[in-house]
Order: sequence, then C-alpha cells, then structure tokens
Amino acid sequence: MGVAEVRFFSESLKQRVSYNVILPDEGNGPFPVLLQLHGYTDDQFAWLNRSNLVRHVQPYPLIVVLPNGGTSFYLNLKSAGRFGVRRYEDFMIKDLHQHVTNTFHAQASPWVIGGLSMGGFGAMRLGLKYADRFASIWAHSGAYDLQDRDGILTEVEDPVDAEVSTWVERVAQRDNSPVISFDCGVDDDLIDENRQLHARMDQAGLAHTYKEHPGAHTWDYWDQHVQEALAQHARVLGLD
Repeated sequence: MGVAEVRFFSESLKQRVSYNVILPDEGNGPFPVLLQLHGYTDDQFAWLNRSNLVRHVQPYPLIVVLPNGGTSFYLNLKSAGRFGVRRYEDFMIKDLHQHVTNTFHAQASPWVIGGLSMGGFGAMRLGLKYADRFASIWAHSGAYDLQDRDGILTEVEDPVDAEVSTWVERVAQRDNSPVISFDCGVDDDLIDENRQLHARMDQAGLAHTYKEHPGAHTWDYWDQHVQEALAQHARVLGLD
C-alpha cells in the first residue's frame, strides 16, 4: 500500500489543511473510500503510527482517508469572525470529499466511515446524519455523551444537531440505513456511554450490532478490532 500526505486549501476552515491517504497497490479503480477518524489527543498520523492499519487494509482495494479533525469532535463549532472559522463538519463532508474525488481515482459514493473515541463519535454521527453517503459505520470506544466533554455543547452551532441520539431517531424512521456496528472494551471508561447508545438504538428500532470485548481505551484494543471493522466495510462494499 502507498501512503501519502496531502495538503490543500479548505474553504470551510479558511486555511491550508493536510490529510493522509492509504492507496491500493493494485487495481484501476475507481476505488471505494474509507474515512477513518482519530481520537481527541491525536491527529491524522495516529492510525498510521500507532496501529497496523496499513497492513490490515492491504487485502482490500480500498482508499483510506485519514483527516485531521483537531479537537472538534468533527462538528461545526461557533466561529469568532473570519479569523476563527471552525467548520469541521463542512470540511469533512464538503471540502475533503471533493478533494479526494478530484485527486484520486475514488468513488464519489458510497463511502464507509470508522473511528475511535472522539473519532468513534464522529464516525457514528456523520455516518447517521449523512446516511445517503455512507454505506457502513463502525465506531470503536465512542465518546457519545457531549454533556461530559469539556463544555463542547456551548461551542457548537446547534446542540440538538450535534447529538448522536438526534440522528438515531431520524435514521430509524428511514426505509434503509447504513450497516451500523460499534464496540467497546469492558474496562474502558466509556463503556456506559456505549451501552446507553446501544439501548437507545434498540428502543428506536434501529438495526445495529454492538459488541463488548476484553480490553480498555488502548491502541492494542483498537488495532485488534479495526480488523473486524474493515471486514464489515469490505463486505458491505462487495469487496470480499
């Protein structure tokens, strides 16, 4: 697999940004795309440097895009005039999508999405909100309770829109939805938040798979279980 760092100007963030991309060694494309999101204390290099993602994805003709979401939870945050633009959701959904499809031989849709911790929240929320764009979602150790996230709800443009539960209810009313899976380690401090989301999805009647495994909030855990996520994405995309 080839790995590259790409820089471009994001209209949504009003600045030059970078993302990493893992590219297939073989095939002519157009290739489906996996958007893989990092956690709160990491950046777009985390999945490359702290896991074996490049090796795990090698069997699949899949482009993996690793963006930098800062500490935004991949949300549109309130801006402080032209010098404080923080529209990370728009960056992900508009600018990044356009740049990837214009730069690489990538399918415009459907994409698949995954992530861990803050990135698990981002993968679940964006995957549900933009259910027409994402065919498969897998979130690891997601941080779903925004009330407990350092006051971020005071920073978002729309607190109701920011909650995963809002999109659980709306997607449950659709005739079709992405294939949804998420997992958490039983020794993870976020286990209760994941169990609550599982219960909410059950209550709403939204089809999903939830798994608990031995482990905590660690890269050993995520490196092991991202392999299950990749297998699901490949199956949904018909890459088996």
